[in-house]
Amino acid sequence: MDIRVRVDRLVERMLEQPQYPTQGAVLFVDLERRESRRAYLPVEVVKTFLGGRGGNMFLLYNLLDAGLDPLDPGVPLIFGAGILTANMPSATRGNVTSRSPESRAILDSNAGDYFPAFLKRHGYDHLVLYGRNSQWTLLKIDRDQVAFVDATPYRGMDNIAFTAAIERDFACTEQKDMAMARISSAGENRVLCSGIMAGQKSIWARGGGGAKMGSLNLKAILLLGKPPEFDLTADYKRRNREIGKKILSASVVQNALKKVGTPFLYKPSRVLGAMGTKNNQETTWHDSLDADNFDPYRPNMSGCYKCPVCCRANNDMLPGGKGGWGASALTGIAGNASYDKDQSTLEHHKQRTYNGINNDGVFDQYDKGEGPEYIIVGKFGPDIGLKEPEQVLRLNNIINDLALDASSCGSAIAWAMELYQRGIIDQEDTGGLELTWGNYPVIEQLLFMTAKREGFGDTIACSSRAVEQGKYPAEALDYCMASKGLFQSDPHDARILKAFALGLAVATRGMDHLRNRATLEINARINDDAAFKTALYGGVVAPQPTSYEGKEYAVRRCENTFAAGDAVGMCRFNTKLFNSPSTPDLELFAGQIRGLTGISLSGDELDEIGRNITGLERMLNFSLGLRAQDDTLPRRWFEEPIKVGPFKGEKIDRERFEELKQRFYRLTGLNSEGLPAPDWHAKLSRVATGFCVQVKLPQPLPGAPEGVVIIDQPVSDLGQLRAELQRRIPEAAEQLQDRSWNIAINGNMVLSDEDQAPVPDGSEVTLLPIIAGG
Repeated sequence: MDIRVRVDRLVERMLEQPQYPTQGAVLFVDLERRESRRAYLPVEVVKTFLGGRGGNMFLLYNLLDAGLDPLDPGVPLIFGAGILTANMPSATRGNVTSRSPESRAILDSNAGDYFPAFLKRHGYDHLVLYGRNSQWTLLKIDRDQVAFVDATPYRGMDNIAFTAAIERDFACTEQKDMAMARISSAGENRVLCSGIMAGQKSIWARGGGGAKMGSLNLKAILLLGKPPEFDLTADYKRRNREIGKKILSASVVQNALKKVGTPFLYKPSRVLGAMGTKNNQETTWHDSLDADNFDPYRPNMSGCYKCPVCCRANNDMLPGGKGGWGASALTGIAGNASYDKDQSTLEHHKQRTYNGINNDGVFDQYDKGEGPEYIIVGKFGPDIGLKEPEQVLRLNNIINDLALDASSCGSAIAWAMELYQRGIIDQEDTGGLELTWGNYPVIEQLLFMTAKREGFGDTIACSSRAVEQGKYPAEALDYCMASKGLFQSDPHDARILKAFALGLAVATRGMDHLRNRATLEINARINDDAAFKTALYGGVVAPQPTSYEGKEYAVRRCENTFAAGDAVGMCRFNTKLFNSPSTPDLELFAGQIRGLTGISLSGDELDEIGRNITGLERMLNFSLGLRAQDDTLPRRWFEEPIKVGPFKGEKIDRERFEELKQRFYRLTGLNSEGLPAPDWHAKLSRVATGFCVQVKLPQPLPGAPEGVVIIDQPVSDLGQLRAELQRRIPEAAEQLQDRSWNIAINGNMVLSDEDQAPVPDGSEVTLLPIIAGG
């Protein structure tokens, strides 16, 4: 079905006017025809999935043709702001959603900065893009004005030059009267590890969003004009102040995020022996990348739209550049995850020594920028064998300019380096590049080659699909640190921490910690208080990080909370359970939703909405061919034990892990294939598509372990229903083609003209074996 037909059908179910105060429109933009239209989500949809990530998934579920290639212009790219984005402290976030060209799962990425807040304030909750114009396009939005601008003059520009050109040509300043989502040359060249930049550093990184946006010939979305303020009540503002104080009073925010940002996580991971090193062959690295080694080059911190935390470190290695912000901030703080309290006294007193990357007094635009985050430190430090903070800072700034996903790009380079180390590839394959660990000049060169798809950079640009696309031999997959086709998001090796391992395996967008990481599983004070931990996670969770017992409760509670948080628009770091038990929780979010929209929801209902969102994501993934076997981990973690640290010898036991995964499925309400069980599936379908037919099979079949299939796309007759059944569970195609099975609709046997028999919405269809007799 054509995307425009799908849009027409969806809009018919939507509304022409807002359904509650502050509701923004869904803006549908046909880039090929240069047309746009608006509609509003029904309240029932909002009460089931909220906005942001949840609303995006509702839209994608209705608009996605699972048979199309991800880069087909008929596959939509959807931006969404959270229901509280721009109207609650730290609610600055928005999601980008589609089908991932990088992985075999959904594409869904979260970012902050100013774009999501501007989108919300300009009057839009969601932006749905499809079609491809023959020329490169800049989509300009100023409240209700939508314009299509020729972006050909900007083609080939990367983030720094492009932003400067837009500010010049449109007489605007980013973060003041303009916000922009844009791609670099990497997105134009459809690099699978390219993202969409939301600012100087902020990026929708995961899943290849840059490649998807590039496939639409869309260079940027420009939100022009200072956004209006919403009229908030005095009581709502008071509660916002209380939420802001709650965030700022959390220890991790006071002592780490506001002072040095996320790199504070490097030291505990290193000491624990859980730092992914050299493509996870090793699990610890040098202390030269501890957060205080970046102090000399940290002039200040910046943040997202009106966020009180400002957790993003800036960097300045230029002559005369300032540093010292947050210096010695972590000294004396033992933390709860270090397993080596003496580390709290370690201070490096590093001096400012940078004299250009070649130590020749030559500097350029990449010697100053914003960042790094913990992910950059890990993925472009130990994972590829670098140990100098100045090198990590420079690569960070290059990655931000090229709009590359640090997780996937860094992992792709680490994978290539291990293949080179093992002789699986050589210099003939790399075009003469010497891919040895820590070879900084080659790594920097390779980043630019990747963005342009030049030489061996074309192989890195294929990301986790390099074997599939003929770049490596099949044996290379044994060393690929990915799940569902997505490289691991962070540098933390999860062989020790079984809750972390489960979370990475079952994460709906691929191997990503931001979906459900149970970080407090390694907090000593929480582990020592069994009653508190049980209440925190809603079930008994073993205190030992290496235990498999009860970890499903921790991951389930985190997954619900974080999905709801994304739908609200809240930053993960300031949401309860990610780093602290005392940051704002779902009950606080529910109160602000009531105050802003008039929609009455409780914290428990938000928890259920979080489950609904991940349930719908699993329904999408199932339609894309993913099954329980895809909720897994890299071979290395099952077969190779950790060699150092206090948990030496740990690895993942396959049998116990599968048992844990099935417990997680049952707790969540999933069947053994990881799909919502029939009753829940039917409930989600009713809201998602407005259509639901339950098909009962004569027996369990591959893909349908309960012997039930829910059809949630309209079918007019039994002929279409049979075709839809085979599309849903192709692994059971042979059995479904068995014409000896009779069919009954709502208890009435269909004995003739089967293909013309109507199947009304809400029907129960039963397939019955023919019984012979005389």
